[in-house]
Amino acid sequence: MDRLRLMETFVRVVETGNFSAVAREGFTTQSAISKQVQALEAQVGARLLVRSTRSHSLTEAGKLYYERCRQVLDTLEDARIEVHRAEHEISGVVRVAAPVAFGRLHIVPRLPAFFERYPKLRVDLQLDDSFIDLVAAGIDVTFRVGELKDSRLTARRIGTAHRAALAAPAYLARHGEPRHPDELLQHNCLIYTPLASINEWHFRDEQDAAHVVRVAGSFQSNSSEAIRQAVCEGIGISYSTLWVYGDDIRAGRIKPILTQFRPPPLPLNVVFQPARRPSLKINSFVNYFAHAFDQDPDIAQMLTAAEE
Repeated sequence: MDRLRLMETFVRVVETGNFSAVAREGFTTQSAISKQVQALEAQVGARLLVRSTRSHSLTEAGKLYYERCRQVLDTLEDARIEVHRAEHEISGVVRVAAPVAFGRLHIVPRLPAFFERYPKLRVDLQLDDSFIDLVAAGIDVTFRVGELKDSRLTARRIGTAHRAALAAPAYLARHGEPRHPDELLQHNCLIYTPLASINEWHFRDEQDAAHVVRVAGSFQSNSSEAIRQAVCEGIGISYSTLWVYGDDIRAGRIKPILTQFRPPPLPLNVVFQPARRPSLKINSFVNYFAHAFDQDPDIAQMLTAAEE
């Protein structure tokens, strides 16, 4: 039998004053409890109890060992309570990673209501458009757009990244509005370098036929924020997720174009560290934002709204 179980039995014998009471607590026999104490004495290599017909007393070694056992058991119980409280009071730090624009537009604005619901949680948000190694960076959960290539990752889909070709009205007034993807070859196209295809823009028409255009332009960046600003300045056309431009579209600063040729949408996933069961605090964070995104037109319904 493991030593911790024997220690628990020994402590209960000392504190209750007799073997039979401990036997009743454990739904066993007095003889079995006595054998457990004897087994502990054998492991320790010292006599712990002096037994008589009706009572027992601690030896000097038994007194010292009892105090140490009580400290160990109290420490373990304190740890159990702390873990239980952490899990059921939903407290602690959630370390989150997300693309820059997505975090700025769709995570940070929702944090006040999130903290109101979970006042004991803290969020450490890392914003980066490049790939982040969850394990190396100590990240609990990250938001990723696109198909996941690493099968070891544990992921949950919580939304869809609708995409479109977009331009400022000022750019279209100067250069005309393309009506077919092939016409993009005559336009200044702004390249977002983290895209897997980089300068290949993919579309599907109303008959679901594929159209792939290899575009070029005067500006490229690894920052979706920089590309957005360049579009707003009228420099050229972008190919982007619509959630980056939601407010711009509604304000008329940016216009979706080629709306009869839709880029394939991409899944929005939350990804957890491999082989790690998400804790209550992480599940609470993910569930909160999954529900919020389900109600968000920029993530779920923006393409339809833009066309209307």
